[in-house]
Amino acid sequence: MHYIIDGYNVINCSDMFTASTLEGRRNKLIDFILQNRPHGSLRNRVTVVFDCNSKNPYESNGYNRSHFGEIEIIFSDGIISADDIIAEIADNAANPYEITVVTNDKGIRRRTAPSGAKHETVEKFLAKGSKPKNINRAQETLSGDIKEEINEEFERLWLKKRGMK
Repeated sequence: MHYIIDGYNVINCSDMFTASTLEGRRNKLIDFILQNRPHGSLRNRVTVVFDCNSKNPYESNGYNRSHFGEIEIIFSDGIISADDIIAEIADNAANPYEITVVTNDKGIRRRTAPSGAKHETVEKFLAKGSKPKNINRAQETLSGDIKEEINEEFERLWLKKRGMK
């Protein structure tokens, strides 16, 4: 199963991702996914897609990809929207029936439904993150040292993206 998460839709639907900065809210979502494993099985993949207001036409076809641990993170770069990226992933999947799009956005649901992708509400996805078996899977996967290494890697990627390093 491949979970595609509409990042800003998720963080805007729950008070658990409140922080003083947008970056802090995104980090809380990534931490939640890593620590609570709402996507379940270790074999399930996760892609979180965020909109970005950068209008640099020279960046990778309208978006860029990076990884934070096992999570793929995609930022649209202002050329195409996060909604377009999510629809593109669903439309181009070899087996779209193995895709679950996590969003409450009805427009994205309508755009991805013809591909055969499944849909899950934000509330259901977050509720699965409180299941003990999923939390145990996450703890088995990431030791404290690995978590720290991932946090440092994410910080480097973020600073590089912002031209600060």
